[in-house]
Amino acid sequence: MIQDKVNKFDPWQMQELVGGLLQALGYNAQVSPKGPDGGVDVLAFKDAFGFEKPIIKVQVKHRKSSSSAPAPDIQQLLGANPMDANSLFVSTGGFTSQAEEVARRNSVRLVDLDELVDLAVKWYEYMPDDVRALLPLQKMYVSER
Repeated sequence: MIQDKVNKFDPWQMQELVGGLLQALGYNAQVSPKGPDGGVDVLAFKDAFGFEKPIIKVQVKHRKSSSSAPAPDIQQLLGANPMDANSLFVSTGGFTSQAEEVARRNSVRLVDLDELVDLAVKWYEYMPDDVRALLPLQKMYVSER
């Protein structure tokens, strides 16, 4: 059910979700405004000024499962500034085998829809309120009887 909700997000909501997840993980995340972004949708830093490593540049592709991210998308992220940042590529449609190979050779971390949802659930309570409002979840306790 959570995957269905996330699949209904528009591309900007998806970027906000990824930015909120990075904030939950202790980063200062800057989501690019709508419009041309130079290949980087989210930029995340450990400190408020962006000096402390690691710096993470993120590309988010919100696609249906039949439209996997190809290798050129991964290469575009690698060429985007800052060049010395770690690279994270999120694709709800998964990745082609060529994209996975390019990512492996260049230490790009790939996250598909399943992993994104798992991470969002795990770190949900630490996400900013506005991001949690995009994906309203409630804890349920089930008796083992």
